[in-house]
Amino acid sequence: MAVQVSYPGVYIDEFAPGAPIQGVGTSTAAFIGPAASGELDTPTKITSWDQFRQVFGALPLPGFFLWYAVRGFFENGGQVCYVVRASNGKNASLLLEDDADHDIVKVRSRQPGNPSTPIQVALSRSHLLPAASASLYRPTANYTAAAGREITLDTAANAAQFRPGDFITLNDVGERVQIARISGNKIRLADNLTQTYPANGTVRIANAPVGTQTIRITSTAPIASGALVAGTVLTITQGTLSSTRVVETVQAEINGSTTTYRVTFRQGLSIPLSFAQDATVQSQEFNLEVTQGASVTYPNLSIDSAHPRYFLKVVNEAGGLVQLERIEPFPRVDFPAGLLKNLTATSLAGGENENLATIDDQDYIDALETLREIDDVNLIAIPDRTTAPVQQAVITHCEQMGDRFAVLDASTADLKLFGAGSVEAQRRGLDSTRGYSALYYPWLRVPPTGRGDPVLVPPSGHVCGIIARSDTLRGVHKAPANEIVNGAIGVGRSMSNIDQGQLNLQGINVIRIFQNGGRPVLFGARTTATDLNWQYVNIRRLFLFVEESIQEGIRWAVFEPNNLQLWEKVKRTITEFLTRVWRDGALFGATAKEAFYVRIDETLNPFSEQALGRLNIEIGLRPTYPAEFIIVRIGIWQGDAQVTEG
Repeated sequence: MAVQVSYPGVYIDEFAPGAPIQGVGTSTAAFIGPAASGELDTPTKITSWDQFRQVFGALPLPGFFLWYAVRGFFENGGQVCYVVRASNGKNASLLLEDDADHDIVKVRSRQPGNPSTPIQVALSRSHLLPAASASLYRPTANYTAAAGREITLDTAANAAQFRPGDFITLNDVGERVQIARISGNKIRLADNLTQTYPANGTVRIANAPVGTQTIRITSTAPIASGALVAGTVLTITQGTLSSTRVVETVQAEINGSTTTYRVTFRQGLSIPLSFAQDATVQSQEFNLEVTQGASVTYPNLSIDSAHPRYFLKVVNEAGGLVQLERIEPFPRVDFPAGLLKNLTATSLAGGENENLATIDDQDYIDALETLREIDDVNLIAIPDRTTAPVQQAVITHCEQMGDRFAVLDASTADLKLFGAGSVEAQRRGLDSTRGYSALYYPWLRVPPTGRGDPVLVPPSGHVCGIIARSDTLRGVHKAPANEIVNGAIGVGRSMSNIDQGQLNLQGINVIRIFQNGGRPVLFGARTTATDLNWQYVNIRRLFLFVEESIQEGIRWAVFEPNNLQLWEKVKRTITEFLTRVWRDGALFGATAKEAFYVRIDETLNPFSEQALGRLNIEIGLRPTYPAEFIIVRIGIWQGDAQVTEG
């Protein structure tokens, strides 16, 4: 909106171009598979190999490869990944209710199954600030003069009982006036008194109507640490009425030997308070006891997330037998219905034992579905399940999400090159029209966890690490190939150039050793695309990067006026971003105009489209394809003659 001008002078009206587009991440992998420990079917962000071992187990599960895949990812330069523990087990659980019988919290065991000694949970209310000692602060004093905006009290000591901000009343006539400041025995009011008062009378804290957010309380005993802090749940009771509210702020106020507390609630009180009679104040905490043979108690927990002993944080970070989950929507605002109900020792139930011998495709697909809510995943690998249904489910997931890429493994360690039951046959079932997946062959030989022979493992974890390393060092536009595989000492099958040629043309990426004693090298960068425009891994992933970056980077334009100014603003923003992409070497052309174009015009956006609330943008990119085949023509030069071989 333009500056409103009235007087002669200089006015400032700030403006800003569209926010620059920041490139999204490209190298966050997600791994799915069975593990020795950790949450079931829950994506967990992992930023180091040590962290993975702490959460999911220090040693691999016999016969499974998730452990080796994540190790290979970090060995090859990966920095961040998500891990989902796939399982056919089920955690035993128990629902905790509030006083209105609403389900508030789910308690579940950290490990699947029903143990022979059941896990029991008990809950009991506790009160760090007991009603027996805490109450409303209700000072009274005598005044000797009251008129206008000033009240004179009989002594300065009596005046000091009150504080600026307090609402007071004189002679209980009902008029509420607020104190602005206090000096000696004189009280200065924020507004004039509207009534005439006698020369002598009494002053006290005024009654608080419904909706009052700030009160002062006092206690006859020292207040325990953590009993009155932000997030404390307090119940104020007067007669038969009570109101339970969450504390927003607390301010201690000292007057000689008396300490009072000015408490501001997140919501106003649901009952009126009369300061002519006492009211009790009680904090609402609870103790949670978890027993399986031995007993562990989590004392004085609060239901509010602002409290330092917020129950979810305290219990879940302790790493004990159980994990707590909120039942959404939460927290409820209809206190006291949000207070958890007392519970005698009750066993968790409904668990199912994990049997990894019978884990099936659907268990892995269910784990895959949990990644839909994770926006920053770029690569997906399931090294422990290489069946066609699971690999096809991963491809479909990546195609539907449109922001991630599937890294697929050869189905077995001894898979043949050609013919029935070969990697060729596996590849035929993994088509992705626009290249959202890549297949890698053969398996890798890696060092064991202790002594013994090398172990054959699927390569997807190492490949994801190589992709992350290549993205970091060169950029997403660089084909992640011709790269040494760190952490591997061999491959499951050697092959010739002819063998690789046959597989490469079908979109199977080969890992090879080119000389005796050499290190394995990833020597392929093709997708499983049927549309050859998308046959290279780096082309597909470059477009994923550009598309998501632009999608997130121009979100500011949604609901802006769809006019020429917006068109130019969006075009400049996208052009600036793509110019940076071109300068990084991702697009081909001597100039930016040769590398890409951005089109927003009336042909794309006729009035009919504008009337539907649409802004259509067309972007053309000229990506740099990898030099997969380098052909050198060489011949004999005889000065003025030339002989060539070709």
